[in-house]
Amino acid sequence: MMIVNHSKVDEYRSKLKHMKNVVDPRYLLESLGFEIDRETAKEIRCECRIHGGDNKTAFRFNKETKTWRCFTRHCDEIYGSDVIALIQAKMNLDFKGAVDYLRDLVGDIDDLEFKSLQYQMIREKEEFENRYNKHEISSSIVTEECLRQFKAFRSSHFLMDGFSNKVLNYFEVAGGYTDKYGFIRDIIPIRDVDNKLVAYSMRDIRRDIEEDRKYLLTTGFNKDKVLYNLNKAKEHSGTKPIIVVEGFKSVWRFYSYGIPNVVACMGSQLTPGQCNLLLSYALKGIITMFDNDQPGIKGTVHAFNELSDKMPVIPVFITETDENGKGLDPSDLSREEIYNYLRKVD
Repeated sequence: MMIVNHSKVDEYRSKLKHMKNVVDPRYLLESLGFEIDRETAKEIRCECRIHGGDNKTAFRFNKETKTWRCFTRHCDEIYGSDVIALIQAKMNLDFKGAVDYLRDLVGDIDDLEFKSLQYQMIREKEEFENRYNKHEISSSIVTEECLRQFKAFRSSHFLMDGFSNKVLNYFEVAGGYTDKYGFIRDIIPIRDVDNKLVAYSMRDIRRDIEEDRKYLLTTGFNKDKVLYNLNKAKEHSGTKPIIVVEGFKSVWRFYSYGIPNVVACMGSQLTPGQCNLLLSYALKGIITMFDNDQPGIKGTVHAFNELSDKMPVIPVFITETDENGKGLDPSDLSREEIYNYLRKVD
């Protein structure tokens, strides 16, 4: 007479139930060859691959109960409606074979939750990217909710430029946007002086990309009314002059060196609207510190001519160059170099 170890049976049933519960429904169905036609929070619909029908809503998988039905040939009544029965029916396996198949999908028992969550995160990222894979950066994705989702997918691109996660988090840098060419871009959110999210600047994360393709701005965004980081820099304008630079990374570099009173005009020249913002908020005047190139020099002169008769304007001309003689911008400078320039204008 065989003695049944009920504790082992119960343990086996518990593990099997756990595997059924944690397997991702879409992952399961796609592994079995189903092509998803429609998915909601509770249900997946597609053609029934058990009998080979072409009705795109005949097969329905309940994501909450992890059970399925075939409304054309009632295949579930023949094979059973749970996950194991589905695997048996589609893969022509016995019970043990179906259990082994499920175990291969979800991994070791002790690692089930992690693997399922990992797959879910990957799938959510793909779905989110597909949802916003537009030829242009529509203003419809410039929302706090979209930015929150994009933040999870920031690449290591700016880390390689020497910016810490702490700095990138402070400036809310996100990622994962796929442009019309299939290239991934990291996202720099742009807020107006009242902290309203108004646009994204998307940075192609490939190295050595052509200058005119590095950044894409939200379609229809007018930078004339915005200075990048003024929403935060204005907090210091009562005691310090506002430092004006050209680009985002220069703002970040200053901040990483403990200098928060910096804004970027997002180009090489201040616009009339940006000049008006400085007149309103730069209570102690401004310091211009543009890139060491011809556009930067012209931008410095332009800012002085536009504002010097209305407010204190101190122009700083960067002289450093790289090994090829190309002029540097503030984001390329060391802490010592930045502070040396600022000491000269105190």
